[in-house]
Amino acid sequence: MNLFRRELKTGFKPFLFWTLGLFMFIFAGIVKSTAAMADGAFMTELIGKFPRIVVAVMGFSNLDISKFEGFYAVLMQYVFVLTAVYAAHLGTNAVSRESIDKTYEFLFTKPRSRSFILTRKMLSALVFLTIYAVLNLLFSKMAVQQLSITGDYTSLFFRFSVVMWFIGLVFFSLAAMFAATIASAERGARAGNLAVMLAYALAVVYDLLENPGLLRLTTPFRYFLNTQVIEGTVSVPYAGLCVALTAVFLAVAYYRFERRDLGAL
Repeated sequence: MNLFRRELKTGFKPFLFWTLGLFMFIFAGIVKSTAAMADGAFMTELIGKFPRIVVAVMGFSNLDISKFEGFYAVLMQYVFVLTAVYAAHLGTNAVSRESIDKTYEFLFTKPRSRSFILTRKMLSALVFLTIYAVLNLLFSKMAVQQLSITGDYTSLFFRFSVVMWFIGLVFFSLAAMFAATIASAERGARAGNLAVMLAYALAVVYDLLENPGLLRLTTPFRYFLNTQVIEGTVSVPYAGLCVALTAVFLAVAYYRFERRDLGAL
């Protein structure tokens, strides 16, 4: 338990930084939604004139931003990317922070197994990721109340926050796997960030295609479609896929971490 508390203390400052970014992003985005809804017809017409690739990159595909639900869904596409980057940071640090800081001897010479230590580090990271998703819900509600936007959007905010957590879970475990598998800690961290970029690029390609088919399986950013979330559903099969991928990635991370030469890093 002391190690768990130590990890929470170590990760608290970065968490505050990411939380501040989320807070500013949510409030700034919802402020802009009032302008978009005030002149919804003009905005819809303007976006209709954009090239399809621009609409896809900006996250406007198949969404009506003249309504709050549509604009919030666009906002959440950027929050999902932000969350994925933070989740990758958490996964990488859980595995490699001591190697990067050259403090691994302090931790891994203690009478505890590597799996025991890694589990505590993983759990503390998951605490931060979960609180981050909860704060998205709270910040969204606060912004709507402060701006006096009419309507009860609590269930909408909750669904998007759940989706945000599942997406973060995949990138957290994927980054942990890369960090444990790749010999260089710095290259492992870069691999986690590149995975986020690639997944977002595939999400843009998905939006560009009329019939993307199985491409959806390649990017967690499209496991939960905006239109479905707005309508009140979170895909159970894709939530299960997120859990399955997380289990596989973490299993590989533990396997590789048990066998890596910490002193050679």
